[in-house]
Amino acid sequence: MDKKDELLELVQKPGNISRRAFLKTAGSLAVLLSLPVDLRNVFAASPGASVAPDHVTLTWSGDPATTQTITWRTNTTVSNGVIQYSTTTTGRAALTNGVQTVTAALETLKSDLGDANLHSAMVSGLRPGTKYNYRVGDGVNWSSVSSFTTAVAGATSFKFLVFGDSQSGIIGTPEYTPWQNNVHAAYAANTDAKFFINVGDLTECGQNYVHWNNWYAACQDIINTIPAMPSEGNHETYSSNYNSGSPGWIPPSGSTAEPYEYVHQFKVPQNGPAGLNTQAYSWDFGNVHFAIIDSQYDEEVTAELKARFPGTTFLDLQKTWLENDLKNTQKQWKIVIFHKTPYYNKANRTNELLKTAFCPIIEKYNVDVVFNGHDHGISRTYPIKGDVFQNSPSKGTVYYVTGRSGNKYYTDLSKKVWDQFFYDANDMPGYVVAQVNGSSLTLKAVKQNGTVVDTYTINKASGTDSPATVLPAKYAATRVIVYGNDSNVNAVQNGSTRYIPLNFVKVGYTNSYTGGTPVSNLGVTNFTSSTTQAAFTYNQVSYTFTVGSTTVGGSTKTLTSPAILQDGMVMIKADDVTNVLGFAYRYDSSLNAIFLAK
Repeated sequence: MDKKDELLELVQKPGNISRRAFLKTAGSLAVLLSLPVDLRNVFAASPGASVAPDHVTLTWSGDPATTQTITWRTNTTVSNGVIQYSTTTTGRAALTNGVQTVTAALETLKSDLGDANLHSAMVSGLRPGTKYNYRVGDGVNWSSVSSFTTAVAGATSFKFLVFGDSQSGIIGTPEYTPWQNNVHAAYAANTDAKFFINVGDLTECGQNYVHWNNWYAACQDIINTIPAMPSEGNHETYSSNYNSGSPGWIPPSGSTAEPYEYVHQFKVPQNGPAGLNTQAYSWDFGNVHFAIIDSQYDEEVTAELKARFPGTTFLDLQKTWLENDLKNTQKQWKIVIFHKTPYYNKANRTNELLKTAFCPIIEKYNVDVVFNGHDHGISRTYPIKGDVFQNSPSKGTVYYVTGRSGNKYYTDLSKKVWDQFFYDANDMPGYVVAQVNGSSLTLKAVKQNGTVVDTYTINKASGTDSPATVLPAKYAATRVIVYGNDSNVNAVQNGSTRYIPLNFVKVGYTNSYTGGTPVSNLGVTNFTSSTTQAAFTYNQVSYTFTVGSTTVGGSTKTLTSPAILQDGMVMIKADDVTNVLGFAYRYDSSLNAIFLAK
């Protein structure tokens, strides 16, 4: 096989070749110059982009009943972009009934693989509830004809799909076949879905463009038919020197960046907080108001971002916007979407700062459902308001973690005390089908093979739900809850002071996928106890607590009150669990439980 044949073989496998690989294969500029002109065009800009439109994507940046935004990619030799469209009563076969044309705006999309051109335009003046055929191109090179359907004005009955993390799970091997199989299975079973939401981590490494190439290839014939309205995840910020790390891992300096590719590719309403317009935005469809916010404070609060928003924190900026957004909508239903989980199902990966920032606003304005991703399990909380479980969805917000829709899964997931429903999604990807019928909203969690694992309906007219919420019983003795897990350890009251047994740090959680066997004890090692002492190593720090003493051996910590011995266990004040070990402490009187997390 000669050099030209090798190049042709590579070109026939989109997403598998980079400019570096091309030049290595070509060996010299002379080989490139000897190629046919149309083949040179493939490599004139970003590998994978050519003169032919690809990554054709529907979103909304205006009214879903009268507009449709369409975006696509070409290489940098193509500067002209147009959309041709017409009404149709048939399939995608052709443009008929008076073809109209819209000229697209042009911008450069930069990536680690090189530059490409993005073309985008909003088609306006459309008729509500109408099917249109369309194609995009430069007047010579066209996409195939696809179709979209505008929303019915004032729609009160419609369906949409919600996908959790579609990422590959592996940086060097961008595997998006599971996402491809799952999104196609979901759409095949729900061809009447009006749009889909992805709750973040669309890709494994959002600054490594081969992942985007593979993501788009996996869902291309769906995102050009129904709009995609995404939420950004932490992986959209990761650059090529990111690695998965270990539990509690924080991305090293230089491994994250603002989500450039995500922001430029998805043309959504620009009504979010200034400077974060695409990362936070809202839109209405029928009788539902949707709001998306950016939960990536760990990854995006960089020196550059702080300089752009002096005196304003990343979360405060969005809090102000979210409050105004929710306050000013009169829609019957309110749904909020963001990636990271305030009520998580992963072992001990909390998001307490995020929870403190957003949940009071969400619950103040009676948001019905929050969709999250990040943890890759499927879980549905009791209705919650102010961190307290409520007996009716009319009194609180249901937080729904949507599972995974791609290749990556975790083995440390478990049902938490706030969950009415939990399913470990390790066996296969899945999705959520949301059906709005006037004052009723039904959420159905479905595995890729069509198995329904959860069906939950909120009836707003009656303030009831099905299955009906049944709150957990109040603990007879004050129970210690660690990272949402019941520790089976009881606190004691000594006068006006609560004391917590130090063996709470040994709490394990079980994983349903591994048969319910304990898989973690929060990283505590060498736990020993006697009638006078409790000693252990936690987070690589050794602690020794002695009854009657305020001195903590093996560290520089000091208790505010002496450790005590109660029921054969060494205990310290609940406040000292915060002061010495760093756990946040909250007492819930409705459950008679102490919640510890950090």
